[in-house]
Amino acid sequence: MFRSIVSSLSIGVGILVSGILLSSSISNFKNFDRYVEVKGLDEKVVKADFGTWSIQFSVSNDDLKKIYAETTNAQNKIKDFLIAQGFKQEEIKIETVNLNDNKANLYGNNVQNVPHYTAQSGINVATKNVDLLEKSGQNITTLIESGILINRNFIQYSFKDLLSVKPEMLRNATANAREAAEIFAKNSNSSVGKIRQATQGSFSISSATANNNETYGGESEMMKKIRVVTSVEFFIN
Repeated sequence: MFRSIVSSLSIGVGILVSGILLSSSISNFKNFDRYVEVKGLDEKVVKADFGTWSIQFSVSNDDLKKIYAETTNAQNKIKDFLIAQGFKQEEIKIETVNLNDNKANLYGNNVQNVPHYTAQSGINVATKNVDLLEKSGQNITTLIESGILINRNFIQYSFKDLLSVKPEMLRNATANAREAAEIFAKNSNSSVGKIRQATQGSFSISSATANNNETYGGESEMMKKIRVVTSVEFFIN
């Protein structure tokens, strides 16, 4: 009987200890699983490192041979202008000529009031020298004064070297997320632990003057704003 009592006590103590350990494990598991999800933001203003310039023009004439001669003359004038500004030959590309027979598409009295043919062409510039691009764009009147009918004059800037700023911006965005988590933890009398999980948001590039709701656009502005938002989960102790 004594052995039976001792055995019962041993079993009881074992169950009690097991219960305490199980309770402690559950408590630790719950504490380990406590986390908060926050977002981190970083923005950086940079100067564009690439630019393009599209110059479109048109010429009209009733004589087919003359219109091709005038088109070639206009192309050469624009190309000479760009080289004089400082652009390299390999940065300049001449577009093909599109010829339109105006009288084939018109009827009645309107036919008498328009030239027989209209040719359209253009020259495009692609360069890393954005300062030269901006300066040269202000001299477009030189071409207009030479008698060229400019239909489109558009300079576009972009930032291509995203890899050069990406690591730093991700670090800053993560640090910003931790600051937000620490505010949450302080309000709940807790402390912020290690990162549980992190998701990198996409990078967006807009003009430097764009508001937070405008993540794209501003192609004609040289200064760009890069923006990234990360989603980070931190353990809460």
